[in-house]
Amino acid sequence: MARKGKRNLYLYLAIACFIGIIAIFVDGYLGIYDTIHITTGEQEMTVEPEYWLGRYPGEPEAYYAGADWGKKVFFRYEVDNRRFSSYSTSIQASLWKENEKVLDLFSEDKLIKSFDKAIVEWTLDSEELQSRGFDVGVYTVKIERKGVERWIIVAYRSLSSQQLYPVYPFPTRS
Repeated sequence: MARKGKRNLYLYLAIACFIGIIAIFVDGYLGIYDTIHITTGEQEMTVEPEYWLGRYPGEPEAYYAGADWGKKVFFRYEVDNRRFSSYSTSIQASLWKENEKVLDLFSEDKLIKSFDKAIVEWTLDSEELQSRGFDVGVYTVKIERKGVERWIIVAYRSLSSQQLYPVYPFPTRS
């Protein structure tokens, strides 16, 4: 009789371990995740959800990107719903300079089904900024959705202000 009880104990321990492993996986996978893709010139940068982890609560951390004045910066924002229920949110993107809102870039309400993803895109055009009286400098793109705020710092540089270095020809053998 003692043998049967011991056998059941091992079975219960194995089942508990299996449930624990599944719970760890589900806990690490479920949730709402966002990814930001920024394209400046010929370079695409991706800000993964892990970038925002480990930040101090209430103090948003920014991601920095550089761009040439006169060029467009393209943004693609993905919201990944890894939950068993649908997720409804309003996604807004706005441009700020020196703690003042310059313009609204994007605003849309989204309903994301369970285990689905929504993608929104917008463009930051420096020519539009110039027509509004703004110039080369540092701007903040603020992305907001249901209690989450992401900051992308876009530093515009002027091609004419960059220092040019002389190009020396390679010495040739005679």
